[in-house]
Amino acid sequence: SSGIPTDDGPITNITLSGADAWQNLAQGSAWRWISHETGHLFGLHDLYVNPGPAVYGTWDLMSNNWSVGAIEINSWNRYLLGWISDSQINCLNSADINSTGVTQLINPIERINDLNKAVVVRLSSSKILVIESRRSEGLDVLTPAQEGSLVYTVDMTIQSIKGGWQVQRRPGSTNPEFTDAALHLGDVITVEGLRIEVVGHDTNGDTVKISKP
Repeated sequence: SSGIPTDDGPITNITLSGADAWQNLAQGSAWRWISHETGHLFGLHDLYVNPGPAVYGTWDLMSNNWSVGAIEINSWNRYLLGWISDSQINCLNSADINSTGVTQLINPIERINDLNKAVVVRLSSSKILVIESRRSEGLDVLTPAQEGSLVYTVDMTIQSIKGGWQVQRRPGSTNPEFTDAALHLGDVITVEGLRIEVVGHDTNGDTVKISKP
């Protein structure tokens, strides 16, 4: 489409607000709502599922914009937007990972600096696994038990609002919105044949080891 012609040029993408802009599900929801909708103007997907149960939960403004919890934009969305650079992502290929594994310190995404912000593992030509560190800083409001290494997969063949982004739970996680899903020190999970272990957790961030059993 050529868009809507205006004196300033064609408009090809737009966000409209109505009564839902005044949603009162949580204090301060109005700015979160319009920030979420503005995210779509930059090409970001809805990370919630409709209809159906949550698969990503309250870990991104694009998933649950009425939350007062973890609403910082996640590391993969930041990378797509150009907010973090190639040098801040440790990009691995699943086929190259062995039993020795790779260990990486990940700096919390809420902090603005040039440090490593994520490990991204290529699972296939259209699917990745992402590991990032989340703390109760910036716009994220988390309890100490909710802080940790957030692990999720992104399937780029699945369209927005259909469940292409899926958080991988820590052992014992049961919350339907995945608020207890981030991995703690010593936690181990296996995702798509990869063993993910948190081997360090301190003020600098989380240190994770990715290997094959």
